[in-house]
Amino acid sequence: MKRTETPDMNTELEFTGARRRRIIIAASAGNFAEWYDWGVYGVVATIIAAKFFPGNDPAVALLNTYAVFALGYIARPIGGIFFGWIGDKYGRRRALSISILFTCFGTALMGVLPTYAQIGLLAPVLLLVCRLAQSMGAGGEYASAISFVFEHSPAGRRARNVSSLIATTFIGILCGSLLARVFSSFLTKDEYQTFGWRILFLVGLPLAAFGVYLRSRVEESPEFEMLAKARAKAKETATPLRDALRLHWVPIVIFIVCTASYALLSTTITSFLTTFLINVGKLDSTEAYNATIVSNVLVIAGSLVMGPVADKIGLRKALSLCGLVVAILAVPSLALAAGGGVGAFTGGALIGACKGLLALPALLAISQIFPTAVRVTAGALAYNVAQAVFGGTGPIIGVWLNDVTGGPYGLGVYLAALGLITAVVAFFARRTFDHDEAAVPVTGAVAPEAR
Repeated sequence: MKRTETPDMNTELEFTGARRRRIIIAASAGNFAEWYDWGVYGVVATIIAAKFFPGNDPAVALLNTYAVFALGYIARPIGGIFFGWIGDKYGRRRALSISILFTCFGTALMGVLPTYAQIGLLAPVLLLVCRLAQSMGAGGEYASAISFVFEHSPAGRRARNVSSLIATTFIGILCGSLLARVFSSFLTKDEYQTFGWRILFLVGLPLAAFGVYLRSRVEESPEFEMLAKARAKAKETATPLRDALRLHWVPIVIFIVCTASYALLSTTITSFLTTFLINVGKLDSTEAYNATIVSNVLVIAGSLVMGPVADKIGLRKALSLCGLVVAILAVPSLALAAGGGVGAFTGGALIGACKGLLALPALLAISQIFPTAVRVTAGALAYNVAQAVFGGTGPIIGVWLNDVTGGPYGLGVYLAALGLITAVVAFFARRTFDHDEAAVPVTGAVAPEAR
């Protein structure tokens, strides 16, 4: 097989304000839907538990609800491989246009599912099917969107532009919490538990239509277009999954280890904090929603702050620094949140800031450490394995640790340990994180030692 010629990667890209906004908004549409669903699932977890897993023990029902949440993560690596293959072979824009349909329709279908009282055991089975479909779309969504923005950005502004994408997608979580807060305030408790929670999921339908429209109006990334031309000239067939596993398995493994803390932290905020504040902090649902909203605002702020910092100090140092911050603040944050009152808001804000700060380097690494030809496939595979192993199990481990220890410290220590691992591994993994992106060949068939 002929080696693909390497296009000129040093070409500066014009990234005007209007073009920047159009690309980031289009890329953000599906991620907004993904994180909106994650946020909604978390804030209505107690309702889902009652509707789909009735029983005498609320703790068991809640564990079953989070078990479905965790099982949904099984589909994420599969979706990452599938949509990564589409993105690396046929283009980032095509992958984004298809993945958003899986994401949004999986979300919307949850809003029309019959309950256990209506169809029995088939209800939780259908809930799991919806989660699998939604998770499969989400599995390819993030890596495709980040690669799309990354490749449209000039060197020196990539972290800032990706931080704008990340912040915009986190607004999806915030909107989920805000809508839940509004519905719980204006509807009676019976109305909210009967149909209000369903409307939160049905919002996925207009999100799908809006996202597909936006993504149809943006151009493919320049790096992929150059890659496609080089492949056509060399008559080379793209094999992104094979090349990723054969030639780039070391950075994939390092990525999984380094982002384990972010994966756990992500679900701690997105799908566990509200339940934690209610069950451990003894807040009512309105107070818990308010505290979650404050936490999500800090997530957005943290990710925006880290953009210019990462552009200045580099990916490796940024990831190591943020991992250390998580290691230091994990236990105090959850301890404060468990105390209720002002401490719940303070602890929630701190843990939200930790997530926002760590999100930028963790997610930027999806694109920066892999070459163009396997970028979406390798990035999606690594990211989704980390999310499945450490993120998908986060809420259920959190419930179990709090039940065993009788407090928040078990989960806090677990998160702190993973944060320390992030800091140490990122600090020493120079060959993976410290390289000139402009010098990385676009071809997937590049020897590992070239890195």
